Amino acid sequence: MHSDPTPFPLTGADESSLWTSPPASRRFDTASRPLLQPHEAAPDDYYQNNFIEVFDFVLTHHQALLPTELTRALHQFLLAEDDAQRLFARLMTRKGPIFFDHTLDYREVTDRDEALDDLANRGLILRCGQVPAEWLLNQLKKADLLALFSSIETSQRVSPKETVKNRILGRYPDPRICSMVAQHQPWCTVSEPSHWQLVQLLYFGGSGKDWSAHIRRDLGQIRYESVELSKSRFPDRASLLSYLDERELHRRVYRLDEHPKLLPGLIAAFEEAPHSGVTKRLRQRNVLRLGKWCEQQQAWDDALRVFRNAEIPPARERQVRILHKQGELERSQRLLAEIAAQPLSATEQIFTQRFGRRGQGFQPPVTTWSIEDTPDDVEHYVLETLTAQGGWGVHSENALVKTLTGLMYWDAVFAPEPGAFTNPFQSGPHDLMEHEFADQRCRLLEHIEAQTDSALTEHLLTISRTKHGIANPLVTWGLLEAIPLQQWLDALPLSWIRQLSRFLIRNLADYRKGFPDLFVVHPDGTPELVEVKGPTDQLQPQQRAWFAIFADLQIRARVIKLKR
Repeated sequence: MHSDPTPFPLTGADESSLWTSPPASRRFDTASRPLLQPHEAAPDDYYQNNFIEVFDFVLTHHQALLPTELTRALHQFLLAEDDAQRLFARLMTRKGPIFFDHTLDYREVTDRDEALDDLANRGLILRCGQVPAEWLLNQLKKADLLALFSSIETSQRVSPKETVKNRILGRYPDPRICSMVAQHQPWCTVSEPSHWQLVQLLYFGGSGKDWSAHIRRDLGQIRYESVELSKSRFPDRASLLSYLDERELHRRVYRLDEHPKLLPGLIAAFEEAPHSGVTKRLRQRNVLRLGKWCEQQQAWDDALRVFRNAEIPPARERQVRILHKQGELERSQRLLAEIAAQPLSATEQIFTQRFGRRGQGFQPPVTTWSIEDTPDDVEHYVLETLTAQGGWGVHSENALVKTLTGLMYWDAVFAPEPGAFTNPFQSGPHDLMEHEFADQRCRLLEHIEAQTDSALTEHLLTISRTKHGIANPLVTWGLLEAIPLQQWLDALPLSWIRQLSRFLIRNLADYRKGFPDLFVVHPDGTPELVEVKGPTDQLQPQQRAWFAIFADLQIRARVIKLKR
């Protein structure tokens, strides 16, 4: 499977002349961007300027990856009149795909019809183009349908809209319906929607963000660190096409419940090696998802075949469990031994220690509390009990250690490594949760540690003050707003912060989850980490792995187990 996302050839380097900078009056100066205010209308050029910024960015950073027709379309937008740009920007932020003309009245567009004509002449929209008639009828009100199709029998006019719609679809062919609607309710559609989806992907880098990201930023809901950007996550056209193919496979995996016949094709597709590093990461997630689906269907042989194509946990663990369930004990034990010899993660190591040997592996300290009834919120119950005689605590889970790590290593998280940051709406580098993150920044990590060896408190306070509110996937600002950083620093031994942060920044791929539920400071000032387990809960492998680390670092931590 390897298909171009559009029917057009990709542009070559010799076609760069298709793009010229827009006139200076049309350029967007980010320094002068107005700040949006809730419940107030945006400035007339707000959405227009957003898309000038987006399209200029894509043309500047991804020129060689763009289909020829998309390059021309971007060029046409940037040369269009203000009204046309403003109207097209509004269309891009709406759901579509059909936009009736009468719904396109915007304050900032002085002449809607002229703007529509300009966009149509530039090939950016189609006016009353052929679309499935049902799409049109779905967007019209019942009163509109009755007015447009006066031949509907009187007896049918009191029927629900769905009945009226089906009556029209059964009586008239699609072209006739479209023609009749166009006479009284003209519409437009955006030309080549796949092109604009590609623009969104290239601009936001596959992060899942959409055009509302600008609004959230300009309302002050989120701020981003300023980082020098690399040109693209995709070094060439082949890597982009490979990634788009993988995204399509991802979509199909999530449609298996509706279309189980997709399974053989997906299994075969995942046995072909991915073509790029970016695709490889998505491939691994796809394979794990597909293997899990096969397990849920009890398609054990298919699950084994799929998991063999995964290179990340818990693929091997799942194979051991399936083989054991099938009675293939020798194969199960052989694979278990391979994992034990070269575990890929802490959870794999814990798994090999405990599979088939209940009670084996690292055993953390456990305090058992007898209760009569299980409280609705077991963590809250334990926290209140522990602090009833004084002291304080918070239900922080992973936020505590990640926040301290994010503050300590802020400069490493936002280092302009090649390929790490490729769009202005990233809260962190693309590879933050990958195993290679620390390896590629090892000297910087060591430099930060040397600089903060005798000035850790000052460093954390400075970063917290100067970077407050800026998005960082490791930092939970709300935690520091609820409990000031200085209070955390007074309660936590600096040795804990250094040791835990140094460990986590080098092991984010394996240890970003599983930290104990509670941080407690006892009346005598002694800090403690506490994991709470209800009567039916058990420690997960990742939690057990953290407790092994606490033991190595001599950090006080225990499990409180509630038992009826």
